[in-house]
Amino acid sequence: MTQERETPEANPAGQKISTSAPDQSQSDVKVEAEADVDPTLTGYFKDSRVTPSAFFKVIRKNQVKRFLSADREEAGELMRRQDRDCERLWALMSQSTPPDAVDDWIWGAAQARVKEHLKDAFDPLDHDAGRIFRSVLATISPSLSSDEKEERKRSETLLRITICWLMEKRSLRTWQVAEQLQPILFSDLKSASKAAKRAVQRGKIGELRLAVAVAGLGEQLVKVAEEDRNRERNIANDLRHRLDSTRDQVERLNAELANAKSTISDHEAEISKLEETLATERQHWGHDLTETKAEQKVLLGERLGPLLEDAIDALEIEPPAPGIALRRVKAALSAIEEAKE
Repeated sequence: MTQERETPEANPAGQKISTSAPDQSQSDVKVEAEADVDPTLTGYFKDSRVTPSAFFKVIRKNQVKRFLSADREEAGELMRRQDRDCERLWALMSQSTPPDAVDDWIWGAAQARVKEHLKDAFDPLDHDAGRIFRSVLATISPSLSSDEKEERKRSETLLRITICWLMEKRSLRTWQVAEQLQPILFSDLKSASKAAKRAVQRGKIGELRLAVAVAGLGEQLVKVAEEDRNRERNIANDLRHRLDSTRDQVERLNAELANAKSTISDHEAEISKLEETLATERQHWGHDLTETKAEQKVLLGERLGPLLEDAIDALEIEPPAPGIALRRVKAALSAIEEAKE
């Protein structure tokens, strides 16, 4: 057993012997490296050998709830110098269940890094996720197809960070990402269909699952779109029927209005005739009234007056002459009866 753990240099024949010692040594180095991880952001970005899983393990072990401000600032400077392509940052963001301390820090850090690289193309104050994503794509799409591997890789990493941030902080939908990236990643629908077919037909199980998930999402969106279309079509039909009914009602009301105007015009003509007749009758009544007043004046002043005066005189004399008074009163009554005829 002792010989099996010897290194190749200790072999007298100079031959390399396959043993488990090198693997054990590498494992020991890895365990030692993980054990030496500092539970700070600075410790993670300072040592490129530290994996996200090892970093998370140390964070949880030390029960770190929040990173200090000085640690955050120093980590920001380290990222600018040693993680220019944002790969170390993306390695943390791509993990599914980061510790609370990392989750609390990483979204602000990701926003700052994307803003540093994309400048005005990335506006974190805008609440329209689709508009932000279109602006970012317009800026980095040329780099995504660049012949320089490093530039292309950096753009891809920035794209992934941006998508992750937008989906978390601006509720960017999965289908919006696929819709905007499709013309950039594939020159036409034929090449996109070919890639999807290859993933389903010959891809790994992970690729197959993703293809099926995207296809299911697309089918769901199509169903929702069809339901929306049918609902809008029903609303349009209902509005069309209401419009037709309203038009019929307007035509009927217009006809009634025309009839009412005609009736009003006829009534106005009748009223005008009645006013003319009334004016004429008023003239006649005025003339007749004048004649009547004249006749009454004659009756009262020339006929009734003297008779009544005689009757009063006959009653006031001594001795009174009631017979004469009675005759004068009867004569006055007779004159009144004649005036009535």
